[in-house]
Amino acid sequence: MKQLRPIWGIILFLVLVPSTVLAERREIRYEAELNYPPYKYVQDGFLTGFDVDLTHMVFERQSYQVFYSGGNWNALYRKLVDGKIDTAGLMAVTPERQKEVLFSKKVTRAYLSVYSLQSRAEGVTLKTLGKYKVGVRRGQYSEDVVRDKLGLTGYAAYEDLPEALEALRHGEIDVLLENQAVIDHMIIEQGWSNAIIHRLSNLYPVDIAYGVSRSSSELVPYINARLDELRRSGAFEELHLQYFFRHSDYYRQMTRERVMLGTLIGACLLAFGFVFIRMYIQRLRRTIEAEQRLFSNVVGHAGILVWAAAADGRTVRMTAFTEETTGLQESELAGKRLEELELSDPGLQELRNLLLEAVEGRYSPGVEARIPRNGRYFLLKTIPGPRVEISRGMNVAVLVGIDVDDLKKNALKLQSSYENLESAHCELEMAQEELQEQMERLRLSQQRFRAASEGSGAYIWELDITTGRYDISERWFELMGYTPEEFYSRSDAPFHLMHPDDIEAAERARRAHLEGRTPFYETEYRMRTKEGRYLWFGVRGKASRSPESGAVVFLGSLIDITGRKETELQLSRSYQELEATYEELTVTQEELMDQYEVLLDNQEKMHRLAYYDGLTGLPNRLMLLETLERCFQGTEGRAALLFLDTDNFKFINDTMGHRFGDALLVKTSERVQQLIRDHDMLCRLGGDEFVILCKRIYRREEVLNLAESIVESFKQPFQIGETRLYVSLSIGISFYPEDGRTTEEILKNADVAMYRAKDSGKNRYVVYDKTMHTEFNERLHLEKHLRGALENKEFELFYQPQVDIAGGQISGFEALIRWNSPELGFVSPLAFIRIAEDSRLIVPIGEWVLREACRFLGDVQAKKSCTYKISVNISVIQLLQDDFVEIVLDAAQESRIEPGCLELEITESVFMESYERIVGKLERLKAEGFRIALDDFGKGYSSLSYLQQLPLSTLKVDKAFIDPLTEDAYSQTFIRTIVALGHDMGLEVVAEGVERSSQLEILEHTGCDKVQGYLISRPVPEKHALELLNGPGNGKVC
Repeated sequence: MKQLRPIWGIILFLVLVPSTVLAERREIRYEAELNYPPYKYVQDGFLTGFDVDLTHMVFERQSYQVFYSGGNWNALYRKLVDGKIDTAGLMAVTPERQKEVLFSKKVTRAYLSVYSLQSRAEGVTLKTLGKYKVGVRRGQYSEDVVRDKLGLTGYAAYEDLPEALEALRHGEIDVLLENQAVIDHMIIEQGWSNAIIHRLSNLYPVDIAYGVSRSSSELVPYINARLDELRRSGAFEELHLQYFFRHSDYYRQMTRERVMLGTLIGACLLAFGFVFIRMYIQRLRRTIEAEQRLFSNVVGHAGILVWAAAADGRTVRMTAFTEETTGLQESELAGKRLEELELSDPGLQELRNLLLEAVEGRYSPGVEARIPRNGRYFLLKTIPGPRVEISRGMNVAVLVGIDVDDLKKNALKLQSSYENLESAHCELEMAQEELQEQMERLRLSQQRFRAASEGSGAYIWELDITTGRYDISERWFELMGYTPEEFYSRSDAPFHLMHPDDIEAAERARRAHLEGRTPFYETEYRMRTKEGRYLWFGVRGKASRSPESGAVVFLGSLIDITGRKETELQLSRSYQELEATYEELTVTQEELMDQYEVLLDNQEKMHRLAYYDGLTGLPNRLMLLETLERCFQGTEGRAALLFLDTDNFKFINDTMGHRFGDALLVKTSERVQQLIRDHDMLCRLGGDEFVILCKRIYRREEVLNLAESIVESFKQPFQIGETRLYVSLSIGISFYPEDGRTTEEILKNADVAMYRAKDSGKNRYVVYDKTMHTEFNERLHLEKHLRGALENKEFELFYQPQVDIAGGQISGFEALIRWNSPELGFVSPLAFIRIAEDSRLIVPIGEWVLREACRFLGDVQAKKSCTYKISVNISVIQLLQDDFVEIVLDAAQESRIEPGCLELEITESVFMESYERIVGKLERLKAEGFRIALDDFGKGYSSLSYLQQLPLSTLKVDKAFIDPLTEDAYSQTFIRTIVALGHDMGLEVVAEGVERSSQLEILEHTGCDKVQGYLISRPVPEKHALELLNGPGNGKVC
C-alpha cells in the first residue's frame, strides 16, 4: 500500500488542478496504438497502460496539457513523422526511425521471443527459424529483425497482435516472433498459457524511448529531465513494477545496488554486534538458568504427563500429575528398569514401550493412548535422550502427554459437520452447473430468435391482455413513421391504427384462439401510417398464461405484406378479367390471345413488384439476399459488397419535400449504375441506402478503384428542376469470405464500415475491419454521456481574442465550446461535435453557445466603453432549423447587444452543400445588421461566383496557410491574393492560427485586418478573457 501512495498523489493532483491552470497549458497531441498491452490498451472504455500512466506523470506540470487519442500504428507513425502529432508515446529505437523522429533517453528495454503451440516447432533455433512459417507485426521492430537480421522473406505480417495470435492458435503460422512483454501479457489475459509457450526468449534487445516529432523538439529535454526526476523519486520504479513486475534490466540494476548497500551495512553491524553478543550470551546464560528453575516448578504442577528415564532404562523424573493420572509413584519406580516393571493395564504398557523406544533412540512424534485410571485420551510424544540433560553426564529420554479427550470429541463432531457441508456443496455445484447450462441455452436461443426475426423482416410484438400493455420492435416505428412516444401515449394502441373494416375480423380471430378453437392467433389487417397510408400486415401469435400471476400474454410477429396484397389484388383483377373473357360467348380467338398477353404482363409485374424497387427500378433487398445466397453457395470465388448511403439525405427530404427526395434517389441510382461493371448488381435496400454486389473479384484494388470513382463522381452537382444541389456518399466495403461467410455477416459488416465512413467526415469509403465494432461501441458510450452534458452544465465557453493589426488592440473574441465530463474527463471538440451533429444534439447545444456568448459580450460592453465583437461557429443543422433567425434575434435582444457585434461563422462546405436552403436566412440576418464570416477559407471548393452571391462580412484564412508563411514564398503570395480579394469585395480579412511574431510581421505587410492565435493568446475561460481586457495595456496585446 505504501508503494501506491506516490501514484495516488499524482492522481489526486491531476483531479484537483484548477481549470484555470489547465487552460494555460500547452496542448500536447498524443496518439497511440490502442491494443499493445501492457504499454497501452483500452480498458472499460478508457486508454490505459504503462505508456499512458508514465505520460500522465511526465506531463503533470502546469506547462502542458495532453490530449489523448488512438489509431492504427502505421497511420499514427506517419502523423508523427509529418508533425501532425507531438508524440506517439514509447516505441523501439531503430536506426531507420532515428532518421525520421527524435527520441528521449532510454525508458526501458524490450526483448523478442519466439512462441509456438505446445505441439509444434519443437527444437526451433534461430538458425532453423527459416524452415517454419514465421509471423510478425507489420511495421514493427520484429519485422525489421526478421527481414534485415535473419534474412527471411516468406514471413507473414499482421496489422495487429490479436490477429497474429489467432493465426498462431489456428495453425496459419508455425511460430510468432514478437515483443516478449506484450505477448506474455496477452497470453495470460486470454488464458492461453498452457497452449502457447516460449521456444526462444530474451532475443535482440532494443531500447524503448519516447518518440517525438521533429517539429516538437523542445519536448525531448523536458521529457529527459522529468524521467530523471521520476527515477530519483522512486515513482518510475513503482509504476514499472506495477506493469512489468521484476523482469526488467532497470529492476535488476536497482536490486544489485541495494544488495551491495545491504551487504556493507550488514558487515558494519556484524563488527559492532560481535562485542555485544559476548556480553549478551553471558547475561543469557544466567537468565536461562533462572528460567529452567521456573520451568521445572511449572511443569511439575501443570496438567501434562511427563515421564523421564535415563539411558539405562531407570526412571529419573515423574511429575505429580503423571503419578495422579497413572497411579504410579516415582519413589516406587526409583532404581527399577522399565522392562522390569509389572504393568497389567494395556495403556500403561503402551506408555512404557514408547519410553523404551525413546531410550533406544527411536522416538514417536505423536501417539494417542487411553489412560485407564480416568478413561481419557492423551496425545503422547517422546523426546530422544541426547536432546535433554537433567544433570551433567546423565542423558535422558522424556515422554510427554497432553490431554486431547475434549479435542478428539470436538474433532468427531467437526468431521460430521464437514461431511454434511461437503454433501450440500456438491448439490449446489450440480445445481449451479445446470443453471449455467440453462442460461447458455437461453442466450443462444435469444440470439437465434433475434437473428431470425431481423433476417425475415418480421416485427415482434407482445400484448398483455390483463394490463392492455402493447410492445413492438423499434424497426416498426421507422416503417410507420411514428415515434414511440406518439404511439404509446394512446391507451388503445395499436387498435386505433387498424382499418375499421378489419377490427371485427381481428377480434374474432383473437377470441377463437383464447377459447382454444385455434392453435394460433393468425389474421391479416391494415394499419395507418403517419402519412395516412394503410399498410397490410400478416399477423401470427400465440397466447400463454403465467403460472404465478395468471396473466395472459400474447407474443407474435408482424410481417409487412403490402406488396403481396397489392400483387394479389392485381392478380385477382387479372383473373376476373380472364373469367369475364371466357364468359363472353361472342369473344374471338384473337381477343383471347390478347387477354393471355395481359395475364403474362401482370405476372411480370408481380415479379417486378416482388424483386424490384418501384421508385428506381433497381433490384430490392429480397433479390439481393437471394443473389447473395446463390453467390456464396456457388463457386464464383471472391466477392465484395459496397454499402452506399446518401449524406444528409434526411435534411434534404425534410426541407425540399419527398417528391424532390425521390427525384434525387433516381438521379443517384442512375449515376452509380453508369460506373459499375456489367456483371455487378446495384440494389436499393430502402430509403437512401444502396448496395453494390461485385462478383468474381480477382484483385482488391478493383473494388477500391470503383469506390473511389463513385466518390469522385458525386463531386459534380445534381440538377433537379431549377435546383442545383451538391450531394456526397459514404461507402462501407466488406469482402467475401474475409469479412464473413454468411449473407447477414457480409451485409452487417459493410453497414458498420459505412457508419465508420460517416464518422470520419463523410464523402469517403472505408473498408471493414474487426476493430470497428469496438469503436462503434465507444461512440455510443460517448453519445450516452453527451445527451446529459447540457442539462448537467458540463459545457464551458473559452474565448480566443482577435486583435486589430493596425492598433494592436483586442477587437473581439471567438467563442469555443469545451466539455469537461465528470465520468470521461476532458473531451476534445473534435471527438464530440460530429456526434452532436449526427444525433441532432447540436441544435440545443448550439443555441446554448449562442446565448452564452451573447451574454458574455453584453456583460463586457456594460463594463467597458469600447465596442467589441463576438464570433460564434454555426452548424449547418442549426441553419436548417425553421426558427434559426428568430433564435439569433432573440439572443441578441436578450443580451442587449447590437447586431453588428455578433458574427456568425460558417464553413465553406456548409455554403456549397446547402446554399439554396440557407442563403435566404443569411441574407435576412445580414439585413438585420449581423455579420457573416466564411471560416476556413481556401480549404474547401468554393468558387468566386458563389463568394459574390453570399452575404458575407468577413473572410477567415485557415491556419494551414499561415503555418508555412515564413518559409514559403508561394504562401506569402497566396495570402496577399486572399487579402486583396477580400478587400476588393468589401470584406474584412482575419488570419487564424498565428503562432510566431514573424508571421504577424508578414501579415501586417499584406494588409490583413485582424489576427488570432497562440501568439496572442490561447482560448481562455471567461475570467481570463476579462483579465486580458482589464490588464495594464487596457486590451492592447501587440
